[in-house]
Amino acid sequence: MKKLLLAMIITVSASAGLLVEPYLGYEIGSGEAGSTDYTFNTSVLGGRVGYTMLGLMGGIDYSLGMESDLEGKTGGVTGKTKYSQDSLGLFVGYELPILLRAWATYYLSTNLERQEGTDKGKEYSGDGLGLGVGFTGLPFVSLNLEYRMMSYDEYDGNALANKIDMNFVMVGVSLPLDL
Repeated sequence: MKKLLLAMIITVSASAGLLVEPYLGYEIGSGEAGSTDYTFNTSVLGGRVGYTMLGLMGGIDYSLGMESDLEGKTGGVTGKTKYSQDSLGLFVGYELPILLRAWATYYLSTNLERQEGTDKGKEYSGDGLGLGVGFTGLPFVSLNLEYRMMSYDEYDGNALANKIDMNFVMVGVSLPLDL
């Protein structure tokens, strides 16, 4: 019995590993706050670091959106301001044996930081959720599709009267390394 238990522990620990997964993607987003409609599209550079065991994975996800225009439209009047985006979250997922991976992320913090004008450096902040799938049929590469739902409820540390709810679709490629 002891030998069987030892063999099971060795087998489980042999299939466990460190996950390091850099990714690059393009994010298309839209949202609203009160009577204002927003759009924000940007290139995203990020990575996941975590632990894998028996197909399960979990860890930390960090992404940085490059500087891009946040476009707001209220009553036919459109305004554009340059913002950058960063998000930090915790993810869990599973790698299926059919060349697919799926994961969910809770974003503890997501920020849109203003890059120009008198309010340069001030930011919208909030949290969010993400759901993703990846196709792993190519050697070393995963083709990914992710849906992110972000809610920004503060601006420069002050609560917003109308929070900004944004939905993003990100397509990208990643290099999931199980070390």
